[in-house]
Amino acid sequence: MSFDSKIPAGEMNEKWNDYKGHVKLVNPANKRKLEVIVVGTGLAGASAAASLGEMGYKVKAFCFQDSPRRAHSIAAQGGINAAKNYQNDGDSVFRLFYDTVKGGDYRAREANVHRLAEVSNAIIDQCVAQGVPFAREYGGLLNNRSFGGTQVKRTFYAAGQTGQQLLLGAYSALSRQIAKGNCKMYNRHEMLEVVTIDGKARGVIARNLINGEIERHSAHAVVLATGGYGNVFFLSTHYDRSIVEMFLEIETGLLNTTFPAFGIAGYAGITAM
Repeated sequence: MSFDSKIPAGEMNEKWNDYKGHVKLVNPANKRKLEVIVVGTGLAGASAAASLGEMGYKVKAFCFQDSPRRAHSIAAQGGINAAKNYQNDGDSVFRLFYDTVKGGDYRAREANVHRLAEVSNAIIDQCVAQGVPFAREYGGLLNNRSFGGTQVKRTFYAAGQTGQQLLLGAYSALSRQIAKGNCKMYNRHEMLEVVTIDGKARGVIARNLINGEIERHSAHAVVLATGGYGNVFFLSTHYDRSIVEMFLEIETGLLNTTFPAFGIAGYAGITAM
């Protein structure tokens, strides 16, 4: 098997926009004929499922928790960065890209990080539209604080519970699509295998954790939002049940889908406040 990160060719600051400008589109009349499976309903999975449902696709969302609100994204309480430059302190997409690569000890895939920086502003807009109560200045504008040792203030936050508020916003958007019939939620289902046909993911094999039955679900595409493999560290603030990533990368040939998280509270002898 050959590993392929599927990164478009071209200059760093142009490749993703060039790819989007030439990729084939789906006719709106045909979107209802296509099914998408989303595995995982944290911030990434719930937002993806809600957005796909809003765009007109038929979505199946899977999580092994009793509710998407139990996802480990709730633990990301510090804030979320975006290059909006609200503080007028010289922030830019490139500065966010550089700080993220440097903060990741230069181990992250640079093209993916640049794409993250490019869409960071739109992500904040989506969160606000979902009703996330970000902290605001006295005049009503979104507030920022310095976070992570950066030289600019770019972190959007909701007191000390940013992850919880982001997850509740994504869950609300997902619940709206479930109520409209655009998305079907499968709680208490654990994914066992990804079904591939001619090298493309076309479904999943899942276990119903209520009755133990093994189920098969087919789709035209599969989104893996399962979280990183936190168990690579002996001590970590990452969720130890997010173990799917490791064998998925091996099985599907994908690389660097999620970088493992490691925080200061993971050091031996340090107690998280």
